[in-house]
Amino acid sequence: MSQFEHVLPGEKGETGWFYRQNPFEQEVIKRQVSFKRTHWPGLSDGRDANNPTHSYCHILPAGCEYLSIYKSIAIDLFSYLSKENIKIHSGVRNLKSSQAACFNILYPMKQNLVLAKSAFNHYLPNVESIDNIEFEYTGPSDITEWLGEPTKGMRGQNRTSIDAAIFWTDKDNKRNISLVEWKYTERNFGSCSMYSSKQHRIACDQVNLSSGENPALICPLSIEREGNSRRYWEHMKTSGISLDKLSVVSGCPFRTPLYQIMRQCILAAYLRENHVADFVEVLLISFAGNTALLEVPPDLEPLVSSENDNIITLWNRILLKALPVRQVTVEQIMQQLDSEGRYDQEWREYLEDRYGV
Repeated sequence: MSQFEHVLPGEKGETGWFYRQNPFEQEVIKRQVSFKRTHWPGLSDGRDANNPTHSYCHILPAGCEYLSIYKSIAIDLFSYLSKENIKIHSGVRNLKSSQAACFNILYPMKQNLVLAKSAFNHYLPNVESIDNIEFEYTGPSDITEWLGEPTKGMRGQNRTSIDAAIFWTDKDNKRNISLVEWKYTERNFGSCSMYSSKQHRIACDQVNLSSGENPALICPLSIEREGNSRRYWEHMKTSGISLDKLSVVSGCPFRTPLYQIMRQCILAAYLRENHVADFVEVLLISFAGNTALLEVPPDLEPLVSSENDNIITLWNRILLKALPVRQVTVEQIMQQLDSEGRYDQEWREYLEDRYGV
């Protein structure tokens, strides 16, 4: 047996990794391993996409991407991804995959928009109909240049891509878009790739919003490289993001979770200002048990004003004219769907078995 085989506690192999997960992640791993072993007994464990010498009991083997997706939608989904030139994540074989969870729950609603209306009836204000759901949405083609992001590549790769975009009409016949940020077991919203690099971290820490100097002059993301210079800083004010309120933070306030949220809100502002829709919001959909996701990291603690603050309430307070980010849990959506009673029973049982919702 390889020393790199990662198994559950009580089994023969490496178990220390399991105890480094938080309680929610541990419960998810146990559920997903049980799901894997029940549905595909004897199927070998898969290798970590980022570290191929390590196998994990909650990862499917190479070539088993289809198994991560509910069987009744898999063929249609992969055809859609190919047609729309959408990048499927390298970690989709990981049964903790957030992208797979998003597909498994929302893609059947794309196929059946009446089902989608039933699920979101109480969570999209004044909704009359849901008209479409797109995945890894990047907006109109000119937005890539406007953001200063790479023009090459696929949707979902190297650019601001929204996990799912719900297009809907309200009772006043106005066009609406809810840009969905979908989370499963993630402990946070990630961080800026520049801050993850030791080479650039010093520059990130030197950003000083209280100095009045243009932060783009030292931001590694804004300094041209490989023909691209990110233009996020120049769009923040017009997007309703108050840099004055963020000036109490030492260093760049977008080093950690606010980076992803900021990019989504800038995209939403672009869509509103360019009349792609009358109303565009950012909507977080996550699992209720994942409380770590909303925790405020130490570098952003100067923004905290209440013990009840989380990363979303904190962000919404620094907005000026921008729409606040809203949050809905997967459990709330499924409870609403259950109250309507309109769904395929086999799909509903799959979601309960796979995700406990």
